[in-house]
Amino acid sequence: MNQIVETFRNSQNSLVAALDGHDSDAIFQASRELGRAASNLKNLNAVEVEQSLRPLISDVEELMQASIYRLRFLRDHSSSRLQLLSGWRENQADTYSNAGRSR
Repeated sequence: MNQIVETFRNSQNSLVAALDGHDSDAIFQASRELGRAASNLKNLNAVEVEQSLRPLISDVEELMQASIYRLRFLRDHSSSRLQLLSGWRENQADTYSNAGRSR
């Protein structure tokens, strides 16, 4: 049981590191690893979790919040970059439509 919780925490650490590194391949791999670890953790009965593991689970919860914050930042950052790349300005984007052609 300790190994399952520890694996889940290590997976969370890997995801946070990948998010901090802005490495899409590492994020994908860490997400898959975390998914497998979460499946294993889901099968645990909360009553059976040893008292000594409770602080470890609390750490995992903090890591999950950290991952959520980083994912939101990356989403917002990517959205802003896409808007800049598409020529977005004052509620209007430069597009290839007729409305966007004024030249």
